[in-house]
Amino acid sequence: MVIRKKGPHSGPYENPMKIAVAQIQATADVRKNKTNAERMVEAAAKQGAGLVVFPELSILEFFPRFPHRYEFFELAEEIGGPTTEWFASVARKHGVHIVFNLFERSPEHLCFDTSVIVDCEGELVGRQRMMHIAEEPGYNEKFYYAPGVDSYSVFELDGWKFGIATCYDRHFPEVFRSFTVQGAEAVLVPTGVAATEPFSDIYEMEMRAAAVTHGVYVAMANRAGTEAPLSFLGRSMVIDPMGSVVMSLDGKPDQVVTVDLQKEALRKARVLFPYLRDRRPETYSLVMSEVGAAGGGGCCH
Repeated sequence: MVIRKKGPHSGPYENPMKIAVAQIQATADVRKNKTNAERMVEAAAKQGAGLVVFPELSILEFFPRFPHRYEFFELAEEIGGPTTEWFASVARKHGVHIVFNLFERSPEHLCFDTSVIVDCEGELVGRQRMMHIAEEPGYNEKFYYAPGVDSYSVFELDGWKFGIATCYDRHFPEVFRSFTVQGAEAVLVPTGVAATEPFSDIYEMEMRAAAVTHGVYVAMANRAGTEAPLSFLGRSMVIDPMGSVVMSLDGKPDQVVTVDLQKEALRKARVLFPYLRDRRPETYSLVMSEVGAAGGGGCCH
């Protein structure tokens, strides 16, 4: 599903788009987090950004680091609630589109890890729930989140088409391909990656490979700072379709940087690496199978 929205940054199709990634350190003090977040939006807008991307749980502490804490469900809210309204007001004030992430409570009382887009007029454009749920030390997510059952949506803003792969979803090539077959030109990755091996080692490598194999820009906005027992990696970055890191921050919190996305870079990469053109979907039926269903995978005993 492609959702289209234009704004004051709209122009000819060939125009570049300037996006910003905001690398925030969020704490239990939501008011302070909002102050930092708006400061970064203001800085990005002054640099000419048309879109600002925030990390996972953008203005909340990273509560999944704690297992089985029922009190954190009090942080969940519906889309359209206080967090959405606040980001919408900031987007409208500074004239930029914003992608943020929240702890969503649905009308059916299920909770999701959800990324939301509001446009530069403060209007809700859409959402993308995280589809794959992690469970590992520091990421006790299956207790807090239900897996999304939405389609993989592509959002069109100012002539550019974006998909959103929230945190753990970035590890699954099927997610990226689901966006690119719908015309996505960039995949935005709100995430919360800790400085823990081996994940810190493959963090950049994995997304550079994804950019090349899917012919897209990848823009990762990561958390930074320490929330014991986790220390977040930072290193938010933008990668072009040739797999080159266009911009990368260090590990320090509360930074924002802008990058121009160029249509010509997409064209060149897709000519050199024509993987989308040369796909053979009729041969991929096994991709839809459960692991081990075709005689492979699983454990050896």
